[in-house]
Amino acid sequence: MPKSSSHSRPSGLARLRSKLGLRWRRAGTKTRVTASVAVVVVLAVIVAGVISAASTPHRKAAAGSSSTTSTTTTTAPRAKAKAQLCPLTHTPAPHGRVPRRPALAVKIGNDPASRPQTGLPEADIVYEQMAEGGITRYMAIFQCQEAPVIGPVRSVRWDDWHELEPYGHPILAISGGIIPWDNKVASLTWLYDANASEGPAVGAFYRTSNRVPPWNLYTSSKTLWSLDPNHQPPPPQFSYSKLTPSEATTAKAATITNFAAGATVQWTWSARLGVWLRSIGGVPDLDSSGSQLQAKNVIIEMVPTRPGPYAESGTTPDVESLTVGSGPAWVLRDGKVEKGTWNSAGYADLTHYRFPDGNTMTLTPGNTWVELVPNQFYPVAIQR
Repeated sequence: MPKSSSHSRPSGLARLRSKLGLRWRRAGTKTRVTASVAVVVVLAVIVAGVISAASTPHRKAAAGSSSTTSTTTTTAPRAKAKAQLCPLTHTPAPHGRVPRRPALAVKIGNDPASRPQTGLPEADIVYEQMAEGGITRYMAIFQCQEAPVIGPVRSVRWDDWHELEPYGHPILAISGGIIPWDNKVASLTWLYDANASEGPAVGAFYRTSNRVPPWNLYTSSKTLWSLDPNHQPPPPQFSYSKLTPSEATTAKAATITNFAAGATVQWTWSARLGVWLRSIGGVPDLDSSGSQLQAKNVIIEMVPTRPGPYAESGTTPDVESLTVGSGPAWVLRDGKVEKGTWNSAGYADLTHYRFPDGNTMTLTPGNTWVELVPNQFYPVAIQR
C-alpha cells in the first residue's frame, strides 16, 4: 500500500491567497502603493453605498419592472378644472366651457299674428318692450344655447341698440325698419348689423310657406353666429345668488294689466317645475312646440316712455323706453318677490337692482325675462 501523506492539499482559497501573496512580494513598491490606494477608494464607495441604502426608505418595484432601483418622484395633485358658467344665466356652460361667441340678439314679434313664436325657450335673456299702439315685441338674446329656428324676425326699434350696449360687441338680427333707424344701426361699430333687408346678412334668413309676410321670416343661431368673426362672450348683466335674499317675500303670481296688445300678462309660480309660467289674456302663452313659455327669473322694470319721431304703423309713433335713470322694480325668483328699484347711469352701463336698504336684488341661476313696462297706464300687481 502506498504510504499516506501527513499533509492535506491546500484548499482553493488558500492557493489563491498564496499566489496573490507571491505576486505582491514580486511587485515593485510603486505598484504596491497604487494598488493600496485603489483598494481604499473602492472600499469608500462601497461604504457610502451601504449608508445611502440604509437611509433610503425601501420601495417595492413596480410589477413587470426589470430594475431593482426605485426613484422617488413627488407629483402635485392635478387641480380639478372648475366648470365655467354661462355669463347670461350663471349656469354651467355646455361641455364645461363657455362658447367663444358674442351675445346674439334677435328681434321677434309679439302681436297676435306672430304667435306662437319659435326659439324663445333657448334664449338666455328675453326683453319685452313696448313697440307701438299697445303692441309689445321681444328681443331674445342667445349665448350659451343654440336655437335651430328663431322667429318670426321683425324690424328694429329705438330701444334695441340702447338695451344692447352693455353686452360688449353683440350681433343684432332684424328685418329692416324705419330708414333712419336702419342707418343708425349700420353706423354703430360696437355691434354687428345682421339686417335681413340689406347687407351681407340677407342670406342668413328665410321665409316659410305656412305664414304670410311679414310674419314668416326666420333664421337660426348657428347661421347668425357664422357671420361675425368676433369670439368674445358678453359680460354678465345681473347679480346671481343661489340663496334667496332675506328681504324677499312669498309670491304666487304677478300681473301686468293690458301690457301685450291689450291683454294682461301674468307670470305664475310653479313649485313643481321650479319656474315662472307665462300667460297672456288668461291662457298659457305657448311656443311653436306647444310648451308654455317659462323663466327662472322675471324682472319687472317700470320705465318712463316717450313717443318716437317716426310713425311705425300708419300714423302711430313708436314708443321709446328710457332705461337710463331709476324707477320701481320687482324681481321674481324661487316663488318669492324682491321689491326695490332699478338704476342705470347710462346706456352703456349695467342696470343695478337694489332693495330700499341698498342691498342687491339677486337672481337665481337660469334664464331671465325682463319686462320693460311703461310707468303709466299698465299697473303691476303681485298676488300673494
